[in-house]
Amino acid sequence: MLVGHGTGIDRIDASGAVSHLTYAEGTIPAGGINRLLRAADGRLWIGTERGLFLLDAQRRLRPVALGDAGLPALAVIVLFQDSAGRIWIGTRANGAFLLDPATLQAAPVQEHGPAASLPTDRVTAIIEVAPDELWFGTDGGAGGILVFDARSGASRRIRHSADAADSLPDNNIMTMFRERGGIVLVATMGCVSQHGPVTGAITTVRHLGQAGSGILSVPAMMQAPDGRMWLSIAGGGVTIVDPVSGRVTAVPDLAKGRVLAIAPGPDGDIYLGTQQGLYRADADGRRARLVPVPGRGPDVEVWALAWSDRVLWLGGLDGVWALQLQAPGGRDMLRLLRHEMLRLGDHRVTALLAAGNDLWVGTRTGVARLDRYDHAAIGVEVLPTELATPDRLAPGYVSSLLVDRQGRLWLSNFGTGVILLERTDADGRRRMRRFGRQQGMPDNGVNKLLEDGDGAIWASTETGLARIDPRTLAVMPLGAGDGVQVPVYWTNSGTRTAAGELVFGGLTGLTVLRPRALAPWRYAPPVAVTRILLGDREIPGSIYNLAGRKAAPITVTPEGRERGFSLEFAALDYSAPERNRYAYQLKGFDRDWIATDAATRRASYTNLPPGDYMLLLRGSNRSGEWSAPLEVPVRVLTAWHQQPWARLSAVLLAAALLAGLMQLRTRYLRRRQRELEAMVQARTAELRATQAQLETLAYSDALTGLANRRLFSDELRLLVAQTERGGPAFTLLLIDLDHFKPVNDTYGHDAGDALLVAAAGRLLAAVRESDRVFRLGGDEFAVLLGQATDRATLAPMCARMLHDLAQPLLLPAGATIEISASVGAAVHQRGHSHEQLYKQADVALYRAKAAGRNAWWLAEDPG
Repeated sequence: MLVGHGTGIDRIDASGAVSHLTYAEGTIPAGGINRLLRAADGRLWIGTERGLFLLDAQRRLRPVALGDAGLPALAVIVLFQDSAGRIWIGTRANGAFLLDPATLQAAPVQEHGPAASLPTDRVTAIIEVAPDELWFGTDGGAGGILVFDARSGASRRIRHSADAADSLPDNNIMTMFRERGGIVLVATMGCVSQHGPVTGAITTVRHLGQAGSGILSVPAMMQAPDGRMWLSIAGGGVTIVDPVSGRVTAVPDLAKGRVLAIAPGPDGDIYLGTQQGLYRADADGRRARLVPVPGRGPDVEVWALAWSDRVLWLGGLDGVWALQLQAPGGRDMLRLLRHEMLRLGDHRVTALLAAGNDLWVGTRTGVARLDRYDHAAIGVEVLPTELATPDRLAPGYVSSLLVDRQGRLWLSNFGTGVILLERTDADGRRRMRRFGRQQGMPDNGVNKLLEDGDGAIWASTETGLARIDPRTLAVMPLGAGDGVQVPVYWTNSGTRTAAGELVFGGLTGLTVLRPRALAPWRYAPPVAVTRILLGDREIPGSIYNLAGRKAAPITVTPEGRERGFSLEFAALDYSAPERNRYAYQLKGFDRDWIATDAATRRASYTNLPPGDYMLLLRGSNRSGEWSAPLEVPVRVLTAWHQQPWARLSAVLLAAALLAGLMQLRTRYLRRRQRELEAMVQARTAELRATQAQLETLAYSDALTGLANRRLFSDELRLLVAQTERGGPAFTLLLIDLDHFKPVNDTYGHDAGDALLVAAAGRLLAAVRESDRVFRLGGDEFAVLLGQATDRATLAPMCARMLHDLAQPLLLPAGATIEISASVGAAVHQRGHSHEQLYKQADVALYRAKAAGRNAWWLAEDPG
């Protein structure tokens, strides 16, 4: 080992002896050594405060010029040799240089762009992420990481972005390291972040245009026949993107509000379902106009659109409408053919799909099927829902519908995941198959289903993407380690392009997936021993991780056989460690591999018979491919009575008796061990059940089952603390039922309790799975929203709450209660305490009541 310091270089040999390195020619100038690099050809490169030096095989030391002749020598702080043998140099204040080892000629690395600052940057680290792709960590100037293509000379910056959770935490790079699996670890001033190696199969689009301002949030999308992408923007309106030229245009003449559905019409026009009614836009997107729907208000929300022939199917909170498109020339004229509402099981339509002779209708609680040629409104089938039976349709908000190339119906909903209609029995019974967390889905909240060119089904969820194999129905999750950087997606937002790409719309960007370019993760991680306990004593385990070195066995003495040993191990794949699998086998004792939990990864043995064993440890990568097993020798020593002379004496004295006693003792000990393990497991289960019951009583409301005020206070403080540490913002809603006391006075407390239980259920149905609902006491409720932090996002959610809470409640006695609610909303502002946030929401609630109740009010909102 060579160690550079303030006065030269020391050499430490394998025995630990230290000697000072001397030079046959030349000296190191004062100022100290910053970096050493032993190149592949054996030469030593030395970076100092007074420039770069080369020590050749004859120990001749000579300076190597950087920059222009005549200028002071540059301070070299980083040296790196890439896989092609090139030497890269980082300086303290003059950027980076590329050195030709043969000619000793150095050239500065050129950064391109109007704000190029590399020539004056401090380069703190250099790594090679892929062949010809170099990363330069900088501190100062533009900061961040400069990505440089050594072949083309192209460059770009990776920097911190406040509106992108997957960006650098800050722009002051301290050092970088690429481990053998390809993962890059970046240390900045605040923390260490991780970059997983991903293929070009997944791209995240955060912004539109070169300005890059504002996070792209797309609730709906469609690729038009001319190849351009029509994107609904969460803040309102539609943006058209030409993927070839990159041109971005906006569709004019649309009413304020969000576009919820986009569908191309049979005559080339584009139909837009908005929060303010139905619009038709020209194919070029230069003009849009409101399309009146006979019998329907002009500004009623349109949630879903589907075309079959020249019939437009329109879905909203008022059911399904079938509209006949008139002949060309009368395109704004729609004739009402059918309106189906009460027989859908739920009149709140969320998704539509025309397939064959059927129109599949997704609602907030289930699915219905209509005969789309039966305009007399005779053929309507509501699929029965049953949560407890796995092969029945699970109730829930249906977010999207899809019919694959095999003619099978797929649907997604919140709470259950993906559901496949596998078959229909002779008696008409529908048989379903569910895909949730237990089947490998990353989350049970699924937003959009798409089919790729090979027939595979892809789903966007609340925590990543998933692929379902059309033949085996195996689920493959994709997360941040695979390049999926959009954490949450919009309901039913996605499309398949003419090029075979799958595009999913998220709250913080678009995910563009090229399924055929997605390569499996092939990295074979080594298995390492992380801990060994021999009895109650921990012994070193690193010796077993050295490849090619024969290590002494783990030795179990006769006195320690009952306690035995336990060994913990891990597969060194850090890209998605939660998906790694583990197994072990003690050769000579176990007949087969024994799987172990990924969280513990422990092999334990007690009371092993004397002898020599080989413990095999294996682990997989995130794709489930096993690495070569790690071998750990184990030796169990023989007791005195098992020695040859003792055995001979035992045979002469009482061979049969001793053998029998040993057998009985071994059986007793094994049985006793199993009994003790069973007792421990039973007692542990009882303690966990008791603890869970106590926690439920302490933190839940006995009437509604919601979390109570105590848990609300704890979670509110926690969210405020997380936000103050740089976490995402959140919104607090306070909800009061209007005129609740007269309900108790008129119908009794049983009716009031029934109303509170119904209100709790309606609030749970109105929010997302990631949001939390609390009952604070009496008729007071609270909701903590994690993603909705602006008025545009809060408005539909609060409107949905008020609408659901205002629905009549039928009492068992036959009476009907109608009641409304008032909602006060406050978005947490950094620097405010939880008491200030609660007070703001309470004041907003008072403003909502003062405004006439049955309304919501956003704190500090002039509206």
